[in-house]
Amino acid sequence: MAVKPFSMVLAEEGKPMRRAHDRSRGFTLIELLVVIAIIGLLAAILVPAIMGALANAKHARAMRQVSDLDGAIRLYLREYGKMPAPAGDIGGPDKLYEGAEQAAIVEILINSTDDAKLNPREIVFLDLDPNAFGVKTIEEMKGLLRSGAPYKDPWGQDYGILLDLNFSEDIVVGGVAGGIRAKVGVYSLGPTNKGYTVETTPFKTW
Repeated sequence: MAVKPFSMVLAEEGKPMRRAHDRSRGFTLIELLVVIAIIGLLAAILVPAIMGALANAKHARAMRQVSDLDGAIRLYLREYGKMPAPAGDIGGPDKLYEGAEQAAIVEILINSTDDAKLNPREIVFLDLDPNAFGVKTIEEMKGLLRSGAPYKDPWGQDYGILLDLNFSEDIVVGGVAGGIRAKVGVYSLGPTNKGYTVETTPFKTW
């Protein structure tokens, strides 16, 4: 006698046949809304924290870089008894260096200048990472400096260098009311949306 499949026996007895996939169901609309709400809540908590951490990292990098640049200039001054500036500037009015003029000073400090008289002992006073210029090699970085591309802060603005060229123990230049009591001053204007000036920026070495 042929044996009937179990499903046929259940059907003949009037009992509904339950399939395996009937026991598994998808998410309900309410469950999906709960998941979306949780994700949104986590994003609201994490995104500001991440953005704050990134901002803090830029702040720390800017302060480290202005300090390194200031220190390199002071080491040059101690070594040669003069500022790392073109000979024609020495002894003249105090000056703010930005743009291509700032790049020329950085060239001297990293021992990449074409004028051997500006760093005759070929000392590397400033060790720069080419990544700061958006390139991978030191030669590419030197090429950018040679073309007049200045050293920029994490927000894409030029670092400013203030030099006491007449050795009066203070720096008096336009944009800095009353001058500053220092031989060297290096600064970053920080995030562009803050509207900092040379006087108000917190990213400076004096």
